[in-house]
Amino acid sequence: MKPFSMHWLSIAAIGTAISALAVPQDQAKKRAEYGLPSDGIVSNGVAFGFIPSDGYMVASPPYTMAQINSKLGGKASTYGYFTGISSSNYTGFEILGRLDDVVASGAVFQPSVMPIVPFSEVTRSVARQVASVLEKFTAKGVEVWLRFGHEMNFYATVGTYSGTAAEFVTAWKNIHAAVSKNPKIKMYWNPNVDTPEAPVAPYWPGPSYVDIVGIDCYPPNSSPLSPSAFSTCYSDFYKAYSCVHDIPFAIGETAYAGPSGNAGWVRQLVTQDMCEYPNYIAATWFEYNKEANFLIVEGDSSILSSIQKLLLHNKKNGCVEAESTNESSPIH
Repeated sequence: MKPFSMHWLSIAAIGTAISALAVPQDQAKKRAEYGLPSDGIVSNGVAFGFIPSDGYMVASPPYTMAQINSKLGGKASTYGYFTGISSSNYTGFEILGRLDDVVASGAVFQPSVMPIVPFSEVTRSVARQVASVLEKFTAKGVEVWLRFGHEMNFYATVGTYSGTAAEFVTAWKNIHAAVSKNPKIKMYWNPNVDTPEAPVAPYWPGPSYVDIVGIDCYPPNSSPLSPSAFSTCYSDFYKAYSCVHDIPFAIGETAYAGPSGNAGWVRQLVTQDMCEYPNYIAATWFEYNKEANFLIVEGDSSILSSIQKLLLHNKKNGCVEAESTNESSPIH
């Protein structure tokens, strides 16, 4: 994760996106097409889930999704977790340790497969090993959105990842080739916020190699939330990558713990005008106490009460008006 910054994508890309207006598809059908559970949490058309704390070197203990679901009173639609490629032998032990909990949850699994080795060492052989580990999930009926090399534009600038953007794209295509015959695995491209120091565009593999797009954005905890924080985080990226290529948009990881309160950010995530974001299908919350207390289910009971209202009793119901009357013009 990395706090967000403001940087606009090119005006040309935005113009192209706005010119590609279309009537939004039935959002429920779109969620189903990408494997999101019919009985999972959906708030205002957004399937909602969590990355549960792993308890490693953080203030929060490890949580299972079973614990989170029980406390929340609803079933998470997405389940994120982290795993690293640290050598030429990938075992996936981090995520395999969660296999039973993932299967029982019924959620879409979003493994963040992090190339700790240089991008150039994610060979076809390594990619096949990744595919083999993920097949242990899909064989049990789990839908997988593979978030390979997430936040690549940022992590490559700070040394977490190493290699060029071109080498990342080659690694991505190796992974894509390895999983392409498994219909239950989707390739989920998920950079960090676009900045001059860490631009997104060089890492784009092309629409033929991407099934879902998203971007990680954490509003700064030092400041109250702007009413337009959601738009600042996501709108330009959504227009440039989701709209232009008609690819579903999902928030792979986000959280906030500033003066506006955790629930203030959740409120923005699930109360947007979905007629403006018809491709927005899911959001995943970073349920950790790390750097700040981002916990919204396993934290304070007053926060949980607000979250339950937002996620389980949201009166907004997606792009109903546009789907029934065609009166709205989506950013799509």
